[in-house]
Amino acid sequence: MRITGFMKRLTCCLLACLLLISVSSAATVDFSSLSDQDLLDLLTQVNQEVVNRGLNKTAKLPQGGYIAGKDLPTGRYIFTSMAKEDDWGNLTVKADEGKGQLILWEVIAAAKKGEDPETVFITLNKGDKLESGVPFSLTIMSGALFQ
Repeated sequence: MRITGFMKRLTCCLLACLLLISVSSAATVDFSSLSDQDLLDLLTQVNQEVVNRGLNKTAKLPQGGYIAGKDLPTGRYIFTSMAKEDDWGNLTVKADEGKGQLILWEVIAAAKKGEDPETVFITLNKGDKLESGVPFSLTIMSGALFQ
């Protein structure tokens, strides 16, 4: 059987369409098929990759405790106090989910009128617990920070 030029072109077009359909369907993920734990694990991995790439700039967080690798991605950050008026509190970073060695301890207070808010450079490794007595922001530090 002899294949004509038209049939060759038609076959090539059909194959190209099939490849495009398979590539586009591979780009979507069916999240509904994931268990709750698998979905949370995937979210942790995605957040970590965002930090690794320096894609996300700043997150504003309420006072409280956060475990690196669970609640926050590991990495290097600029901690900025968002305390208001007479607010103040401690900033601590401890290893082993807060049960281990004290890595950092600072007293954080609200900025006085006309001053910049207090900032601290921190590195969070897996399992470190960051505790802040004031609301704060974390900015990903992916190199020199020019403003």
